[in-house]
Amino acid sequence: MGESFGDSARIAIADLTGARPENVVLGASRAALFDDLAHALYRRLRLGQQVVLSRVDDPANLAPWKHAADLYGARVRWAEPDLSSGVLPAWQFTNLVEPETSVVAVSAANRYVGAVTDVRAIADCVRAKSRALLVVDVDSFAPYRLVDVEQMGADVLALDVASLGGPNVGALVFKEDATRRAVFRSEHGVGVGGVAEGLLGGVAEAVDHLARLDDSARGTRRSRLKAGLPRAAEHLNMLASHLVEGLQSLGTVHVLGVDGDGDVLEEFSAVDRVPRVSFLVDGVPAGVVVQRLLANGVVAGVVAPGQSQLLERMGVFEEHPAASSDSPLDQAGAVAVGFAPHNTVHDVEQLVRVVASVK
Repeated sequence: MGESFGDSARIAIADLTGARPENVVLGASRAALFDDLAHALYRRLRLGQQVVLSRVDDPANLAPWKHAADLYGARVRWAEPDLSSGVLPAWQFTNLVEPETSVVAVSAANRYVGAVTDVRAIADCVRAKSRALLVVDVDSFAPYRLVDVEQMGADVLALDVASLGGPNVGALVFKEDATRRAVFRSEHGVGVGGVAEGLLGGVAEAVDHLARLDDSARGTRRSRLKAGLPRAAEHLNMLASHLVEGLQSLGTVHVLGVDGDGDVLEEFSAVDRVPRVSFLVDGVPAGVVVQRLLANGVVAGVVAPGQSQLLERMGVFEEHPAASSDSPLDQAGAVAVGFAPHNTVHDVEQLVRVVASVK
C-alpha cells in the first residue's frame, strides 16, 4: 500500500509539472530536498566554479546553495530584483552567467509580492553561455499557474505539496532522466526517504483538487489542469487587484511591490503576478494587524526579518525593526496575504474593513 501511494504521488506531481513520474523525487520538504541536491552536486560547486542565486527567493532555495558553495569553494553571484516592483529582471543573467557557472537557482514567483519571474528568458541566457543546471523553485507559482518543465527550460523544479493544500511532502522534478540519475546515483534518490507513507496518499488528492477547479473540463488530469488553472487565476487576480484598490483607498497602507508615485492599482496590475499581496500599515506593527485580522476571520501572516531578502532590500525591516518582546502583537515586518479559489469579494472587503479599523 505504501508503495502504491508513492507511485500515485509521483504520477500526480508529474501531471502537475508536465514531467515523467520516474523523474519525480519525493522527500520530507523542498528545503530538505534542496539540501540533498546541493550536496549531491558537490562536483559542480568546487573552487573555480560559480553559483548564481536570486534575492527574490525563499531561504529554502538560498541557504542550501550558499552553504554548499562555502563548503566546496564555489563563488556566489547575486541576481538583484527591481525594488519598485519585486520583479527579477532576466536581462542581468546575460552578465551574471559565465562559462564556469555550474548552477543557477531562481524562483518562478515571489512569495510575498507575487511578481512572476521570466524563467524561460533566464533559461535562454543560461543555455547561451554555460552548461549550468537551472533549478527553479515553483512553490509559490504552482498553486496558481500551469507548470511545464519543458516550456520553462528548467532542469529541476521544486515545490512543497503543502502549498497546494496537501500534506507536508516535498518534490524535486527533473526534466531529463539522465540528469536525475547523474545527481542521485543510488536508488534512495528515487524513493520517498524521510516521508511517512500515510502522507503520500494525500499528494494525488491535492493535485486532483486543482484539476477539479473547472467543472466542465474533461480528459486527463493534465488536460483538466490546463483548463482549470487559468480560469482560477483570472478570478484570484481580480481579488488581488480589488484588495490593492481597497487598501490604497485607506491612505494609511503601503502595498509592497509598487512605488506609490502614481496609481497604485495601475502599477500593481502592470506587473505579471500571482495573487500574493504584502503591505504595511502606517504606525502599526504587522503583528497587531494580523491578530486583528485573525480575530475577524481573515487569515494572514507576518513576514518577519530573515524570511525575505527582497523585503529586506525594500527597507521593510529598517522601518519596522524586530520587536523587543516575544508578544505576537509586537511582531514587526509586513502583513502577507495569499488567495485560494474559495475566496470571494466579500473576503477582500472584510479584510479592508478590518485594516481600516486598526489604529
